[in-house]
Amino acid sequence: MTFREQLIILRDKHKLSQQELADKLDVSRQTVCRWEAGKSLPSLNQLGNICKAFEIDPNALLGEENRNLSDSGEAESKKRAAALEKKKAIASVACIGAAILAAIVGLAVTIVYAVKDALYDTSVSVWIIAVPQNTPMIILSALLAVFISVLAIVLILMLRKRR
Repeated sequence: MTFREQLIILRDKHKLSQQELADKLDVSRQTVCRWEAGKSLPSLNQLGNICKAFEIDPNALLGEENRNLSDSGEAESKKRAAALEKKKAIASVACIGAAILAAIVGLAVTIVYAVKDALYDTSVSVWIIAVPQNTPMIILSALLAVFISVLAIVLILMLRKRR
């Protein structure tokens, strides 16, 4: 039962008019009318006065309504948490995607420079791998390839987990 329904029942049970209840609570009749119409709710101070006037426990007066309010509050909290989790997942995927793209660009640049160095070295008979001065570029290319692979695997696992 809602607050407004309980207030109407209590007022009728004690045989009070809206004006008499308003006088007892030191509020206007229109305020009592709005409470009973469900257009507004009393403040905590007014709620205490209502409970004193009818000699009832505040939990009894607001019991069902409090449950409804807390249920809707919990549902709203769950929605916000789900939306936040979704944003975090999207941000994670975007960051990993950007890292993969940067690593691929780095790998491409490294390979281009390694090939360019190998082409200018006239003493080599085998392409890139046999050129000693290209060894750091080859190692960097291999590390970037491993990094890209790991990031791609992490990205795939994250996308599967989201589904």
